[in-house]
Amino acid sequence: MSGPFDGDHARAFRRELRQWFTDNLPDGWGTERFAPHADEDAEVRFLRSWQRTLYDGGWAGISWPAEYGGRGATLLEQAIFVEERDRVKAPFDIGIVGTQMVGPMLITFGTGEQKERYLRRILTGEDLWCQGFSEPDAGSDLAGLRTRAAADGDGWRLSGQKVWTSRAQHADMMILLARTEPVEDVPHRGISAFAVPMDGPGLTVRPLRQINGSAEFCEVFLDEVPVAADALIGRAGEGWKVALTTLSWERFATTRAFEMRRLAAQLWTALPDDARADTDVRTRALGLLAQAHAGGLSYQRMVSTVTAKGEVGVDASAGKLFTTELGQRIVDLALSVLPPDDVLGEVRPGNQGTTSWPLEWVNGFKNTIAAGTSQVQRNIIGERVLGLPKGGAR
Repeated sequence: MSGPFDGDHARAFRRELRQWFTDNLPDGWGTERFAPHADEDAEVRFLRSWQRTLYDGGWAGISWPAEYGGRGATLLEQAIFVEERDRVKAPFDIGIVGTQMVGPMLITFGTGEQKERYLRRILTGEDLWCQGFSEPDAGSDLAGLRTRAAADGDGWRLSGQKVWTSRAQHADMMILLARTEPVEDVPHRGISAFAVPMDGPGLTVRPLRQINGSAEFCEVFLDEVPVAADALIGRAGEGWKVALTTLSWERFATTRAFEMRRLAAQLWTALPDDARADTDVRTRALGLLAQAHAGGLSYQRMVSTVTAKGEVGVDASAGKLFTTELGQRIVDLALSVLPPDDVLGEVRPGNQGTTSWPLEWVNGFKNTIAAGTSQVQRNIIGERVLGLPKGGAR
């Protein structure tokens, strides 16, 4: 019996998408003929252009309503798109905060005017969004944030500091959490969510250079930054609901199930004969392949569950935890058994379409921290699935 991912409709959708990728991927993509971009700014320009190509082809916002520029399909088609995108290693979604997190959140919480203003521009790549959640003293304990929003006439004034804000130096907009009421017995009360233009007066971005040479993360400083009343998303003081929805969609988007399946298969293919003849290495590599396949099946089940319920649940935490830690295990084995020439290479930003095991190793640590650490995901699973007492970090 065929499931939804391999039924007649899914196969037809997959064929159409594969042909589109064949016709539209940049010339030389995934080969040495596609030269790395000169710098991060050039890479971002290229990726914005690619997002526009997706939009023009009808492949952006696949599960979004057509009235806001989407395809009007379901999460099933969206998941098939992700699977096929990872199969061909298509260009990275530079607007992932907007396309996979802010957009779905706005569809739930945004006003009609906010949806009209923001959603289509997310899909075309005109607006890149960043996520202003974490602070120096509020990471896993997000409810401890101190950035404040003070009412100012018909609008608000924002003051505070955010950190680990991905690609803020390239962003046009930020989804920001700020405190509009004093902290009481329940810290997450009194938090509000805002849509903040990144070119506002009093807003400063400072990129943080990483070990891999890129500056993916930034600090953001807000000094009495003015925003209009309609920048508020949802009701004042009820931004925690907005935050949880955004984070749930982030975990759903960062469940790298199909990518892990490809990475495990790539490791198996690259194993030299002497390594494959080693019983321990062979057992570990095949075990990773099996785990990656199981992760893909779990992701398919999660897609069906989210489609049926209309919201992302605790499955996203389990999926994110499993696949990000699986990624570390795959890379650890690759670095220990593959020949040096297959592992070592120049680690530089902008070299897309090919696999760099050193970059995968570096990014593996980041992936278990972003969107909530592995410890936070275990807390969520323990409390909501196993019924254990609440943990400390939120």
